[in-house]
Amino acid sequence: MKWSITQLRKFQDKPFEFHQTVNFDHLVKSLDLIDLSDIDIAGELTVRSNEVIADMHITGTYTMACARTLVPVEAPLDIKSQEIFDLEGYERYSNDAEDDEHYHDATDGMINLRDIAEELVIIEKPMRVFSNESDQMLREGNGWEVIDEEQAIDNAKEQEQSDSKQIDPRLQKLQQLYDEEQ
Repeated sequence: MKWSITQLRKFQDKPFEFHQTVNFDHLVKSLDLIDLSDIDIAGELTVRSNEVIADMHITGTYTMACARTLVPVEAPLDIKSQEIFDLEGYERYSNDAEDDEHYHDATDGMINLRDIAEELVIIEKPMRVFSNESDQMLREGNGWEVIDEEQAIDNAKEQEQSDSKQIDPRLQKLQQLYDEEQ
């Protein structure tokens, strides 16, 4: 994913197309992932007089733990980015109040997209993911279930009725006296 400027100057008339698969396994631990698939990077480099424009499409898959259940979940990675490499020197853009993160210095004579792709993979990682079964798992479990308000009211009424039918064993003697008087 590294090309020299002189090599790219041969493609001044037409864009230089590229497609490579890279492996960023070293990011798995630092990004707290279960796995990171091989990353496909495709695109084209367009050479102009004082800059090289890289249009990239990065695809892959993060495998992360579900935030609710810790079950492995695959999250897709799909990034489109346009990076501009300045051949005359990046300093002229650094005077602006707002530096553009898509501008890169190419005065060393090389265009290196691997580092930029790695940065994009890090930035685009989702904060958390949820499995499809996690909603169901939040509704019921071992000996419990979530009920709505109407069910709670109905359950309270049933409990109240069953409580009124049952006599507290401590007060059963008083009930017998009450029954004898009538």
